[in-house]
Amino acid sequence: MPSPENRATGPGRRPAPRVDHTAFAGARAIAAWWVVFSHSADWLFSVLPELSWLAPMAHTGLAVDVFFVLSGYTIARAYLDRRWTWPAYGRYLRNRVARIYPAHVAVLLAFVLLCAGGAMTGIAADDGAFPPVGLLAELTLTRAWFGDALWWNPPAWSLSAQFLAFILFPAIALAFRGRVRDPVPAVTLSIVLVSATTIAAALAPSAMNGMATPAVRVLCCFALGICLAEWTAALPATRRAAWVAAGGAAGLVVAAITLEPGAPRAWAAITFAGIIVGGLAVASPRSTAGLRSHPARFLGQLSFSTYLVHVFVLILLAKAITPSAVDGMPLLLRAPIILTWFGSILAASWLLHTLVEVPWHRRLAAPRTSRAVHADGSATGS
Repeated sequence: MPSPENRATGPGRRPAPRVDHTAFAGARAIAAWWVVFSHSADWLFSVLPELSWLAPMAHTGLAVDVFFVLSGYTIARAYLDRRWTWPAYGRYLRNRVARIYPAHVAVLLAFVLLCAGGAMTGIAADDGAFPPVGLLAELTLTRAWFGDALWWNPPAWSLSAQFLAFILFPAIALAFRGRVRDPVPAVTLSIVLVSATTIAAALAPSAMNGMATPAVRVLCCFALGICLAEWTAALPATRRAAWVAAGGAAGLVVAAITLEPGAPRAWAAITFAGIIVGGLAVASPRSTAGLRSHPARFLGQLSFSTYLVHVFVLILLAKAITPSAVDGMPLLLRAPIILTWFGSILAASWLLHTLVEVPWHRRLAAPRTSRAVHADGSATGS
């Protein structure tokens, strides 16, 4: 869906051109399915070893930074110029919780049922995978505030870190507003944010993926997205910007293939994510037609649900289709496993989006007085 129109506020601010941001949908879809592929790699390669040549691409640590930068960008476009009061802040947080929490809780409930079912049937869970304290941290969206444990639904670590960014957004907005509209301060701040997450990854890498700790990583990416929103707000749309975004995507792929976990990969993730988002922010619609296509937009709408539910589906697939069950079968008979993998995750994503994410957001969100912003950061008009 189209993002909010560019703003033109403040003394001397040039009127901003209208830019079609529906290309972000395609970017979210690609990033989400890269994460899905990365988490699926071990199982996919065990039942379809013919795909093992794709193993260098199975690094999920880089794709999620695109989500974080996009989230900061689109929320800034919707809320940066807002006059903050306590009631306005309350409505803003209510909308953020309404967008991310119902789907999060629904998937957690599925994991609780899975854990209980396994206990009743004698199927032991991995040690430490489902601790009660972890469930409390998940329900309060605080899991990543103080650590990097992969409890319950592993991808949901980013929700708690992103929720912290949502809480702090008004303070960041007040610090940034009007100060990064010109190239020099925008580039300077971007370098500071990239350096911060890179140094953090070097000095205290996360045991989860070798990147910076979740809170530092997400906050830096989120702040970079806000910086890009301010800087690009009055820039004209251009076809060349799509090439900038493509270059960032190529850099992200090369980094995933060549860099080991650590500071270099942390640098690459936030840097190329920023280039992708900045490029797409001012890319002309014609130059991003593929990312704005109906299939891309459909997958982009489902991307948040896809990100949340795919590990649960993978657990079920791994139990149903084991390497020993397909060992010795010809490729022609094993090839449909790809369709089963894609179709089951897509179906679960659609069900979660349609039955939980959308209707419960409508029930819980505050009355819309301006713009609504999706969990992944995409925004729609009121």
